[in-house]
Amino acid sequence: MRPDAVPARRLDARVRNVGGTILVAGPREVLELTETAAFVWNRIDGQRTIEALGRELANEYDVELETATEDVAELLDELLANDLVDVRGG
Repeated sequence: MRPDAVPARRLDARVRNVGGTILVAGPREVLELTETAAFVWNRIDGQRTIEALGRELANEYDVELETATEDVAELLDELLANDLVDVRGG
């Protein structure tokens, strides 16, 4: 997935906060999001690119931009595989 790709949450994805744990449900699976995955999920708006999300993650958690962007792309691959997001470009 290219850094200029733009993810958007699917309208049928359901999100629940259960005792501080963020769960995201799609048509096939329920995923439990880590703290960093929830940080990214909350910023997926159909406008920000993977690189922009990576930059925000890098700033928030004080990690290298390249590492953060790779982590965002990896998370999006999983979310895409579970029909939780759509991705334009890249």
